[in-house]
Amino acid sequence: MENGYAVISRVWKKGDQVQLNLPMEVEKVIANKELVDDRNKVALQRGPIMYSAEWKDNDGKVSDLIIPDKTIFKPQYEKGLLNGVTVLKGEVVRKDSLQTGTKKVTLTAIPYYSWANRGPGEMTVWFPVDIAAK
Repeated sequence: MENGYAVISRVWKKGDQVQLNLPMEVEKVIANKELVDDRNKVALQRGPIMYSAEWKDNDGKVSDLIIPDKTIFKPQYEKGLLNGVTVLKGEVVRKDSLQTGTKKVTLTAIPYYSWANRGPGEMTVWFPVDIAAK
């Protein structure tokens, strides 16, 4: 490291390659508390990519999903989805239509840049969190 930069000092030849693996953990982003509509909600980010959930991957609806505080999201590359994207999958909670009960379901989140390519339907970036579990 020199002045904050990784330096590779060598004589380069045609065909030389550098492989770099950067950790890109899934982070839960919390909105500024001044944003009233996003209070008690989180967004999902992995490296520089923000994620969203669409109806197509989540049984036709996303507005009834809640992310429990301890949910761990795992990246998974899907070659056949949207010309190849890394999705995030994690176990979340779905409210029933009367909001009196819940069930566990798997949430699939896609990169935000790739939404709105598979027809009209629900989409969200901000997910309510299970504040009762905190």
